[in-house]
Amino acid sequence: MEKAVRVDMLDFDFWTILFSVINILVLFFFLKKFLFGRVNAMLEKRAQMVQADMDEAKQHAADAEKLKNAYEETLSGAKQEAKQIIATAEQNAHAQGSEITAKAQQQADTLLKEAQKEIEQERRQTLDGVQGEIADLALAAASKLMEQKVDDQTNRELVNAFLSEEGAGE
Repeated sequence: MEKAVRVDMLDFDFWTILFSVINILVLFFFLKKFLFGRVNAMLEKRAQMVQADMDEAKQHAADAEKLKNAYEETLSGAKQEAKQIIATAEQNAHAQGSEITAKAQQQADTLLKEAQKEIEQERRQTLDGVQGEIADLALAAASKLMEQKVDDQTNRELVNAFLSEEGAGE
């Protein structure tokens, strides 16, 4: 009997195949109606979430690029401003240095002129004192030579006239 069972297994029964096909179709429509719709909806929702995450990542990347560009512009501006501040400081330092040098030169010139005036005054005072002493010595020498007394006023006039001639000759 085993042979008969084997033959029955290989035997195709139309109704069994038809019921199997109908069962498969009903199962397919039932799964499609209740399972595939939910699975597709879940897959679609998941795809939308992934797309939203990708769009958000692109937006963050664009924002980061904008921030980077803004930072670079700010940094560049800061470097330019620093260079300008340094240049201005150097110019101010040179100007102040020139001003200080000019004031020092002016003070030195003023001190030099005052010193020259003082020297000239002292030279005149010294010359006047020396002329007076020379006049006294000359009068004393002349008095001794002449052995006579001439009044003091006449002697002084003679000596002053002599010194004026000698002073003009220098």
